Amino acid sequence: MDAIILVGGQGTRLRPLTDRRHKSLVPLCNRPFIEYLFEWLAQSGFERAILSLGVRNEDLAAAYPPGEHCGIRVEIVQEGERLESGGAIRYAVNEAGIDRRFVVLNGDVFVDFDFERALAAHETARAELTLALHEVEDPSAFGVAVTNDGGLITRFVEKPPAGTAPSHAINAGVWIFERHIVDEIAAGAVRVEETLFPTVVSSGRRVLGYRFEGPWEDVGVPSRYRDLNMLLLDRGVRGVAGNAAIAKSATIERSAIGPGTTIAGGAVVTNSVLWENIQVGQGARVDGCVIADGAVIGGGAALTNAVVGSRVVITPGTIVPRGASIATETRYDGADER
Repeated sequence: MDAIILVGGQGTRLRPLTDRRHKSLVPLCNRPFIEYLFEWLAQSGFERAILSLGVRNEDLAAAYPPGEHCGIRVEIVQEGERLESGGAIRYAVNEAGIDRRFVVLNGDVFVDFDFERALAAHETARAELTLALHEVEDPSAFGVAVTNDGGLITRFVEKPPAGTAPSHAINAGVWIFERHIVDEIAAGAVRVEETLFPTVVSSGRRVLGYRFEGPWEDVGVPSRYRDLNMLLLDRGVRGVAGNAAIAKSATIERSAIGPGTTIAGGAVVTNSVLWENIQVGQGARVDGCVIADGAVIGGGAALTNAVVGSRVVITPGTIVPRGASIATETRYDGADER
């Protein structure tokens, strides 16, 4: 079976982390995020993964050219214009010559569930389309699905106001398509979540909502991206790169530390994600942060829940406001807050 991975977005919600890097290449415990999707697909028995790239995605195409990666054959289709999810699926199916059942994954979701069980449920339900659903505590930021007793979807509610959602089952961004459904995607740049899916459901056809347990995360925003790193660290994934230089008197707790990063004596780094070639000065304190490559955190500086872009310089002794987002390649001394 083939899988289409939708990776055509520009990663705007993840900025400044994506100012210089495609969102599929951001490190997850020091490995590009997309490799986890490749491995899940390979383990699930897929034959090839088709990367549906948008405009200005050259760095992702260069990192994973056509060929085998992480145990699966990868091919690329390149959009000439923005097509949204529906147009991208239609274009990828035609360009890759898909003539049978296939799966679509949003390129910014992490999943790890038994796909064979999902496929068996799809076949048992005689579904034309299956949407993987995941239960979340607050579904207000997502598309919510309502199902009947047989698991078939009866309606959708897109991003319901907090406290009003009819269920906590959200669209998890993994969809099983029967090939003929593609021909019903409207022409142009359209989102299947807002056009195809509601249309097929409202016509009374069989759309299965497959509820799965296990890890899921939308890494499209920095806080969720950080949380996913913490989840993997808690599951035993190695977090410190082999060539990171960490002083003996530094404290590192529940953090991913990238290659080439140096952490000086007395520094404390907790619950954070540090990319490559970062310098953390003596006595600095970093908690709950995401810091992109090449940043310099001056001695005695303190950051909490901050998101720091590539090659930022935090001057020594600076206390960064909680939750700050600092633009790429800037020098930050807190002067604007004084």
